[in-house]
Amino acid sequence: MSEVKIVRMITGEDVIGKVEWSQQQVTIKKAFVIIPMQQGPGKPVQLMMSPWMPYAEEDEIIVDDSKVVTIMTPKKDILKSYQANTSSILTPNKELITETKLP
Repeated sequence: MSEVKIVRMITGEDVIGKVEWSQQQVTIKKAFVIIPMQQGPGKPVQLMMSPWMPYAEEDEIIVDDSKVVTIMTPKKDILKSYQANTSSILTPNKELITETKLP
């Protein structure tokens, strides 16, 4: 069973996704790289998520386990943001004009 985890790669990238691992490989589904961004000196650091390997056709990326430094559980706010960005459920816009609202 896959769990949402953060994978620290030997390149220094932190990748979040649904992770399954074995002795030889780590499989990451719906992978996003976490990028720390600072708007300016003295401003707080914000985290941005961007698709990892967005040019690949596959939704599942297999990495050799020798390229992984550690696998950890994300903080609740990071997990919530990840889930919101990868959810396939669309919430309706409450301002949407429908036939029942036409004059």
